[in-house]
Amino acid sequence: MKKIRKKVGIDKSVTTYVARHAFSTVMKRSGASTEFIREALGWWHLMSSACRNEYKNKHYLKQKQ
Repeated sequence: MKKIRKKVGIDKSVTTYVARHAFSTVMKRSGASTEFIREALGWWHLMSSACRNEYKNKHYLKQKQ
């Protein structure tokens, strides 16, 4: 990750979690299907991403209150 972030000009530390999240966010906002994103990230089971999305939505709503 250090080599990649330096090559693209990112000064801050980047973890694989952050890189995967950024990739999926950009892809989703660009109109990619959930199925494509999950396959690209190696999520072989759709339920995995559905559970993550449900958790994130609940966590986000809790923070907004």
